[in-house]
Amino acid sequence: MELNENIKAITNFLFIEDDLKSIRLSDLVIVLCNQNIEGLAKSIEKLFVNNKLAENAKIILTGANGKLDADEEKECFRLRDKLVSKYKYDEKIFILEDKATNIYENLLFSKECVNSLNSYQNIILIGAAFALRRVKLCATELGYPLNKLQYMGTVDDRNISKDEWWKSETAKVRVYEEIERIGKYLVKGDLDIE
Repeated sequence: MELNENIKAITNFLFIEDDLKSIRLSDLVIVLCNQNIEGLAKSIEKLFVNNKLAENAKIILTGANGKLDADEEKECFRLRDKLVSKYKYDEKIFILEDKATNIYENLLFSKECVNSLNSYQNIILIGAAFALRRVKLCATELGYPLNKLQYMGTVDDRNISKDEWWKSETAKVRVYEEIERIGKYLVKGDLDIE
């Protein structure tokens, strides 16, 4: 089936994930936590299995809770606990940031952690696949070194993926809301389009 031009344009704009093969060896990962704890954990596992992380890599887990899971333990703690218990990673590689409640704050509060590190060569940003454009635009506004950034997307049970988002009414609505959110962030000054 041939996709219409609007679907192609939206897909190319929002879904900017780097192919796993093209991700450079990195010594810093910033995980923008969300309720998809299992998907985030699997993404981190892929990086380890595919030798994309330097031996001394640090992983910043950023995120308190979104509206959907506000009564649960903070997302960064839940993800750390999953990575330590299920995947057996050493707790010392994780830096926890537990104040952020949105993408802008994830990157703003993580910047303090990034600045406290001596140096880093490359950064992998992990977040919801459909939200990576907003992640990149916020990172630009906050002065992250764009030439060092790489993007890895996760897909949750709503299947909001680059290849299928237009096939589900729930996924379509969330993708359209993402476009609206980018506009709202732009008006607030939380992202940069230049």
